[in-house]
Amino acid sequence: MTFEIRRATARDIKEILPVWGELAGFHASLDPAFTPSSEWPREYGAYLRSLMSREDALALVAKDGTEIIGYAVGRVTTLPPFFEHRFRGYIHDVYVREEFRRRGLGRRLVEQILAWFRRRGVTMVELTVAANNRDAIPFWERLGFFVYMHQMKQELRDSGLGTGD
Repeated sequence: MTFEIRRATARDIKEILPVWGELAGFHASLDPAFTPSSEWPREYGAYLRSLMSREDALALVAKDGTEIIGYAVGRVTTLPPFFEHRFRGYIHDVYVREEFRRRGLGRRLVEQILAWFRRRGVTMVELTVAANNRDAIPFWERLGFFVYMHQMKQELRDSGLGTGD
């Protein structure tokens, strides 16, 4: 089977949304912090549309014939000048539908984003992975990524006390 990977266009957004919905649902099952809002189709569609119009972002789709079966999003971020590696790539999303996994599509999506980053002079690429995503962590490690920072969270609940401010 031959799969096509190409730059996403605004015409692809309608087909990307159900794929992102699968990813979002999976992440929400890992941690409620990832639960999308009820307006996610409209909001994520607008987000993708804005990324597609930027020079510092790349959205790719993987297709099987006419069906989008995966996608990836990367973006170049710029840190303040007091950092040596000011231009960093950030991989936002990489997802391949379950029935199409283990065929190298995820790797090909990532490789194309990494090549795009290199052409832009990016020397460091970052991403976040849910700590309990047992399939994704080995995938990223096989691609040469490693943990260099731990991201932490705390959920604040109203204690009933005033802030005193």
